[in-house]
Amino acid sequence: MQSRVALFTLLYSFMNALSATTLYLLGEVRVDVYVSLNILAYYISYAILRPHTSSRRVRVLNGALIALFIVIAGYRVYEVLTH
Repeated sequence: MQSRVALFTLLYSFMNALSATTLYLLGEVRVDVYVSLNILAYYISYAILRPHTSSRRVRVLNGALIALFIVIAGYRVYEVLTH
């Protein structure tokens, strides 16, 4: 179980660093884009490796992250529709 969690952490960190570096090089300045890609990297890493962590903290974290992602995506959709 520890090795899966360590692999998850490594993959998530790599994906997060790659996306942040790419966004920086593209000149992106909006924080919500960085946060959204960070959340997507978390869920992609989680889906690929499925670390066996079924604690209450992980469930709360997953709920908070999906809620935050929905708020950010909803705000972007609203912004596009109103302009």
